[in-house]
Amino acid sequence: MPSTKRSGAAGSGGVDRDVLDLGAYVPYFLTAISNTWSRSSSRLYLERFGVGVTEWRLISQLAIEPGIAAQRICEIIGLDKGAVSRSVAALVAAGHVAEGVDGRDGRRQLLELTASGYALHDRLIALATRREQILLDALTPEERDQFTDFLRRIHARLPALREFRPEAKDEA
Repeated sequence: MPSTKRSGAAGSGGVDRDVLDLGAYVPYFLTAISNTWSRSSSRLYLERFGVGVTEWRLISQLAIEPGIAAQRICEIIGLDKGAVSRSVAALVAAGHVAEGVDGRDGRRQLLELTASGYALHDRLIALATRREQILLDALTPEERDQFTDFLRRIHARLPALREFRPEAKDEA
C-alpha cells in the first residue's frame, strides 16, 4: 500500500504511523473520478432528459443487448438490484422501456427499449461521448489506447478483488 510517514500528527499522541499518500493511491483516483463523473452526469441528464445516470446505464445496456433481464444488467454493470428495479420501473412508466415475459422462464421479465427509449438513447449517447472526450483530451490517441488497455486489465482483476479474504494475521 503506498504510504508516507507522518510524525506526531495532531490527535495521534505523537505516534508515527503510515497514512495514505492520496497522490499515489489508485483507489482514491478511481473513486474521485467515478463519483465526480456520476454526480455531474446525473445532474446534467436529469436537467436535460429527466433521467439520472442509473437510468442512462440501463438504457445504454439495453441498446447494446436488447431483450435482457434486469439481473443481467446488474451483473454486467455491477449495479444494485434495488437501484435497477427502481430505474426500470421509472423507465417503463415513462414509456422508454417495455417489459416482456421470458419464453424460457415465465417468472423473468425481459427488457427492451421502445422507440422513445431509442430516441432518448441517441440524445444521451451524444452528450455522454462529448463528456468522455473532455476527460480524455489530456491524452494522445496512443495514450488513450494504453489507458483503456490498463483499465481493461484492472477490470479483469475485479473477481479476484471480490474473492479476496485476508488471513487474520494480515490485518495486524
